[in-house]
Amino acid sequence: MKKFMIWKKFSCVAVSAMLVLGNYTGGAVHAAQSQLPDAFSGQPVDGVLPGVVAGQPVDSVLPGAVAGQPVDGALPVLPLEAAAGALLTDEELRAYYGDSVFIGDSIMLGFRNYSAKQETFVHDIQFLAVGSYGANNAMKPVKGDNVHPTYKGKKYQLWNAIPLTGKTRAFLLLGMNDIAPLGLEGARDQYKELIDKILETSPELDIHIISVTYTLEGEGKKKLNNTNIAAYNVLLQEMAEENGWGYIDLCTIISDGEGNLAEECCSDGFVHLTKTAYSLWETALMCYANVIHLEEVNEAAETAVLE
Repeated sequence: MKKFMIWKKFSCVAVSAMLVLGNYTGGAVHAAQSQLPDAFSGQPVDGVLPGVVAGQPVDSVLPGAVAGQPVDGALPVLPLEAAAGALLTDEELRAYYGDSVFIGDSIMLGFRNYSAKQETFVHDIQFLAVGSYGANNAMKPVKGDNVHPTYKGKKYQLWNAIPLTGKTRAFLLLGMNDIAPLGLEGARDQYKELIDKILETSPELDIHIISVTYTLEGEGKKKLNNTNIAAYNVLLQEMAEENGWGYIDLCTIISDGEGNLAEECCSDGFVHLTKTAYSLWETALMCYANVIHLEEVNEAAETAVLE
């Protein structure tokens, strides 16, 4: 069983508490919707996390949580102070994402352009991204005008390109260009077929699905609207859970709270993202890696207790 199977979604609320209480200097972390890792179950959640949840009360971000009350769940293996000391260093973050390839369409292409200008861990990410890309295009042969990402100047289908990168982990953001031609379930099924094809050539690759992001309010086009995007993300989350893949919600943190892309995160009055949006992605990715790492630390502690 792959260790990422339980990470259907993730939350930065718990890690944010560590950053505050553990005096971590890696920067503010913005909350995203999710379950709370076992390492923090039973820890008090007190009111608002200043500078982390942008003024929202914790109980509006973490479902079922009540400000000032312990969060229900398994007893923590690690005290909060110990968990804070287990946070990934910048070097470890660079190693984690430096061993990853990010795959996607023009939304991901924008993140590639953003990352190239940063001096943080995102600078080291390998990208296979191209405008108008999707699972539907990915399955087509490499010929003519068919859309495929390039690696060292040459077009490849994904299952041939990924082994060339030498990366052990893949983050995929696909679907924006599949919903209209294929429908929700058809797009999901094509996505699954693509990943299965990728795993035929890279069977040990760790797969992480990224949620499709919204359009600006009222700017959806026919089937590509925010109601369908939200429904599609549910299908992706379920697909990830069923197959033991990671799932990371980068849609909610750049939304307006009402199921639309936030205006300050939209660069073109439609769907493409600003530097502000990608900055939020960056902190969310830092949090995602830390949550996975802390789960590994927690599992190791449990194993040690059992032995």
